[in-house]
Amino acid sequence: MLDGDTLRLPDGRRVRLPAVDTPELGRPCAAEARDFTAARLAAAGEVRLAPADPPRDHYGRLLADVLLDGQSLQEALLSAGLATVYDSEAPRLLALQAQAVGARAGMHARLDRALGPFLVTAHRFHRPGCPWVRGEGPAADLCPDAAVALAAGRSPCRTCLAWPP
Repeated sequence: MLDGDTLRLPDGRRVRLPAVDTPELGRPCAAEARDFTAARLAAAGEVRLAPADPPRDHYGRLLADVLLDGQSLQEALLSAGLATVYDSEAPRLLALQAQAVGARAGMHARLDRALGPFLVTAHRFHRPGCPWVRGEGPAADLCPDAAVALAAGRSPCRTCLAWPP
């Protein structure tokens, strides 16, 4: 097991779950996400990829959801609050993230530590002054609460926010 969103299948292939992001190793909840993924993979009878013939990223990893006995690993991680939606507008994934935020599941239990305000762009939320927001101008809205941004389907910036808080 590599981490929560990057795994090695029993046949040796490396897979990156494309629409979700789990905490980086060393961050809060990272070990839980990794262990959750490992346990699901170990307990699965049937392992399939969706799409069946996925593309590869620049690291050579397959970009696909992993279906374990027909159940989406992306969806399971989101429901458990161990991942956030990343560069996706898939309604099902956004709804699962919003439910996990509302329930304060997994890493979302720590949202009271995420003090705003945050700048919200099309896909992310950032700290004021983040270099990735400089060119956004009026496209960036101010949001006082990380829970609101997450529930709306935004993911935390990987540059200016150590996530989870």
